Amino acid sequence: MMDFQALFKVRQAWNQFAATHPKVPGFLEDVKNKGFCEGQEIAIAIRYPDGTEYKTGIRVRESDLELLDLVKSLGK
Repeated sequence: MMDFQALFKVRQAWNQFAATHPKVPGFLEDVKNKGFCEGQEIAIAIRYPDGTEYKTGIRVRESDLELLDLVKSLGK
């Protein structure tokens, strides 16, 4: 069963996040419109105020495309 109250809270939190970080929704929309393809690189970096940084990345494989398309469809 779908928890509509939880979905409503997620929507409210997203709206607040988007208002605070207005460039992120446009970035995600651009990525969604361009789509995913084999050979594409996805990089993630997290930097803490104390200077600690964590980085990782992947090169998309054909076997990753189904999962990425599923995640993309959740944003509709």
